[in-house]
Amino acid sequence: MFLERIILPVFCLGIKVFPWILAEEVDIREVAADKGTNVTIPCGGLLVLPASNVQWVHRGNHTHHEILTDGSLFITLIGSDDAGLYECGVENETSFLDRINLTVRTEPPPLVNVTVHASTILALILWNVAGDGGHPIIDFTAQYRSAAPVNGSLEPWRPISPNHISPNSRQVDVYHLEPNASYWFRVWATNALGPGPPVEVLATTLYSDQEAELYKHFLEGSESFDTRTWVAAVCVVMGTLVVLAAGTCAVLCREWRRPGEPDVCP
Repeated sequence: MFLERIILPVFCLGIKVFPWILAEEVDIREVAADKGTNVTIPCGGLLVLPASNVQWVHRGNHTHHEILTDGSLFITLIGSDDAGLYECGVENETSFLDRINLTVRTEPPPLVNVTVHASTILALILWNVAGDGGHPIIDFTAQYRSAAPVNGSLEPWRPISPNHISPNSRQVDVYHLEPNASYWFRVWATNALGPGPPVEVLATTLYSDQEAELYKHFLEGSESFDTRTWVAAVCVVMGTLVVLAAGTCAVLCREWRRPGEPDVCP
């Protein structure tokens, strides 16, 4: 009696635990599909059974997707929420026959660490990549526009050259900005499924007073400047040029005079 009370519960517990051990030993298969497409996931190792006897579990819950007559799981227009681990088996059984990890390929995710370093008329946009969505990145695109509304609305986005930035690049320069002005900058990545969401950053260019200082020094003392001094200086310069020109003509005449010919130079 003592052995029966000990061995029987242990035996029953083993029956319940053993299928879960088998379930953990089933290798996980990898399946990938593009966002917005249809995918059929077969249940490997499944014997010929009515579809009503096959159960599919997604993330621990029974899936709402259609189960085909052969026991395969049919998912239409898959999205990011459909990604994850799927397990299939026979209804009312605690073990699973197959385990599949479904990866959904999408557009690239938003870029990370997007920053803008602005000077007076130039700006440098920097970014990093958090992923490619499952397809290689084809290129990056960057745009900018003034943050100051015109007639109550913002201006259209302006393209930043080159229009298709190399997938290996992590920065781009922006030219022809106005000093002391605010601009919106945005950048995004594109793969075979399309563009990812753009990331926008607001930055303000620096104010440069170099030109103002130059004008200030140039015009310094202009109010007390005597125009007669300027006229006298011009006359001196012009007189010097006339003397130099006359001397140059005299020298050239002596050099060009032929032997035996009368001297025509003054």
